[in-house]
This record gives sequence, C-alpha cells and structure tokens, in this order.
Amino acid sequence: MDNSESIESKSEKSGDTRTENKSKSGESGDTRTEEVRSPDGKLIRTYTIKDYKMNGPMIIYDENEQIAQKLNYENNILSGPAEFYRNGTPVMYAQFQNGILNGPATLFVEGIKSGETTFKNGAIDGIFALFDKQGRITREATYVNGQMEGDCYLYYPDGIVQEKSFYQNNKLEGTVTKYFHSGAVLEISNYENGLPVGYVETYDESGNLISRKEA
Repeated sequence: MDNSESIESKSEKSGDTRTENKSKSGESGDTRTEEVRSPDGKLIRTYTIKDYKMNGPMIIYDENEQIAQKLNYENNILSGPAEFYRNGTPVMYAQFQNGILNGPATLFVEGIKSGETTFKNGAIDGIFALFDKQGRITREATYVNGQMEGDCYLYYPDGIVQEKSFYQNNKLEGTVTKYFHSGAVLEISNYENGLPVGYVETYDESGNLISRKEA
C-alpha cells in the first residue's frame, strides 16, 4: 500500500475542498502537501505543511487555474523568493523576509521587464530603474524608505542623459537640467519644495541663451 493517504475535508463556510497528501508515520517532522479546491473543483492553492506549520512552497491560482502567485513559507511566515502573475504573465519577482518585502525586485508590464529596484523593510530603498519594451533604461532614481531622495535621471533610448534633477522628501529640489542628445544644455529650471521658482532658461545647441522667462 502507498505510504501516503488522500484526505478530503470541506470548509463549513466556503464549501472549498482540501486534499491532503499526508505521511502516515505520525512524527512531528512529517511533511505533507495540501490542495484547496473550489466547490466546482477548480484548484485554488497548494501548500506544504511541516511540523504542523506552513513550510515550503505555496502556489495560488486564479479563476482560470493559472498561477497567480508563487510563494515560500518558513514556520508560517512568508519568506524567500516570491513571484506574482496576472493572466499567466509575470508582474513582479521579489524577496520576502519575515513576512515583509526585503531584497531585490523585478517588475514587468505585459510580461516584459519594466523596472528593477530593492525593497528594505517593505519600502523601496535604493536605485529604482525603469526600462522600455526593448530593455533600454529610461529613468533612474534614488529612493530612501519609500521616498525619492537624491539624483534622478531620464535617458534617451541610447542611454545618453536627457534630464537630471534632484529630489528631497519626494519633491523636486534645486536645479533641473535638460540636455540635447549631444550633451549640450537645452534648459535649466529651479524648484523649491516641489514648486518651480525663479526663471526657466532655454539654450540652443551651441550654448546661446534663446529665452528666459519666469517659472
């Protein structure tokens, strides 16, 4: 006889069915995998139990039984790599530690990588880079505890800097400089506490001032 048994139980509230593939030895170190299905038999999630706690992978499915989330648990706490999907295509790959986003993350739009960043204690912390559909960097900003703090760059498709600015407390602060593709200055403006101040100066590619107007 097989060393595992299938046990089905129905939730009194939801009517969902849980199927366990459970070791028969009865020791605390046993591992089993459980399935949860809807009343009409659709797979909702699978997860692993060890030492009477969730330990190992959990997979959550959408209404079409496509994978929506791939998670990992340690002693009932979300920990390790995690993947999130929409309609079968990736939305985000990330890392959890003690139930909180912590570590590198990759974002996707329509299954194509659109961003890379790092989380610390659940908030974006570090460089946040955005990419176009061809994988070329379009924007790069520095975050501290979920807020923009420091230099921010916009790029031409070939990686040449198009604009440089600075953020403080998530607001524009100081000089914003726009550049021609050649690297020559196109425009200079200034901000205080997120609001434009002073004058906006525009130049031609030879460096000649062609306009100066109040912000």
